[in-house]
Amino acid sequence: MNELDLLRAAQPDVPAPSREALDATLTWILADVPDPTPARPPRTRRVALPRPGRRTLLAGGLAAAAAVAIGVVPVLGGHGAAPAEAAVVLRRAAAATRVGLDTVARPGQWIYVESTERGVPGQGVMWAPGEDADTPRPTTSFHIRSWYPATGGKIRDCGPGGDRGGWCAVVPATVIRQVNGREEKLALLPDQHGWDPDDEEFVRSLPTDPALLRARVYAQADEKSFLEGFDRDQAAVETIADLMQGHLPRNLRAALYDVLARVPGVRLDGDAVDGAGRRGIGFARTGQGENLQIVVARGSYRYLGDRLTAVRNLSGGVGAGTVLRWSAQLRVAVVDAPRQRPS
Repeated sequence: MNELDLLRAAQPDVPAPSREALDATLTWILADVPDPTPARPPRTRRVALPRPGRRTLLAGGLAAAAAVAIGVVPVLGGHGAAPAEAAVVLRRAAAATRVGLDTVARPGQWIYVESTERGVPGQGVMWAPGEDADTPRPTTSFHIRSWYPATGGKIRDCGPGGDRGGWCAVVPATVIRQVNGREEKLALLPDQHGWDPDDEEFVRSLPTDPALLRARVYAQADEKSFLEGFDRDQAAVETIADLMQGHLPRNLRAALYDVLARVPGVRLDGDAVDGAGRRGIGFARTGQGENLQIVVARGSYRYLGDRLTAVRNLSGGVGAGTVLRWSAQLRVAVVDAPRQRPS
């Protein structure tokens, strides 16, 4: 049985592509992607990005114009798999990402994140009070430098039985942020349900087995099930996108690519662009009235940014096709003190 027979058996009601079309598409997409198992160890290149809790400090959504799928072949639709081309590239990304060494942030150290961002206030971006005298327009660009403590906020001294929903002492983490050169301090509260990607200990406690991590991602996605029009798979992609911005071990980042490859409806854009104009590969899914795209570098699969686009009219006069959020992560590093920049 060859690959096309396997595709037919997996989902017989979907016509298989011609061998020529499939080979041509994958050849074009992967033409400049290096083999993930080089003959000699590559240079260490650690890249990590800000985390979901940080989104609420400045930005709350992602952004993506309608994803351009290239020769998409649905596989196991509705049973936990992305279309074939997206799955192939995502699994290759996972293999490539596992190669190399990690930089571990120790207690007392800080995570430095430099990024740019623009979006629609109240839709793709939630602006902090006093951040800008005028309401930012979708074209307003913000250059952001942030310093996050490696150890996030804590919830302590809870009631009997460890009931975190009862009386607890909340110890927030202090975040230093400079937006277009203006500095402010922010309190970052821990998540009462224990999902705290701003805490290095929590991040390193997440499983790197794709099946186990998928279960954790979907459990977190289900926290949004009360929302109108809830789409479980779309919420899972949002959770993955948020995590991918974090200071992650390579094995965890690779496992996130594996999990994304198992989400129905994720499609490949072979020519995506981040908020800084850098071209790469995009993985996108549409749901809940929005199209969310994760952009990674071609070849290295380093996370570049994300983009969120409305696919229907939203409140406040925001029309379908409006870019709600467009971001780019420029630099992430471990430093010893706030306001210190990596060399």
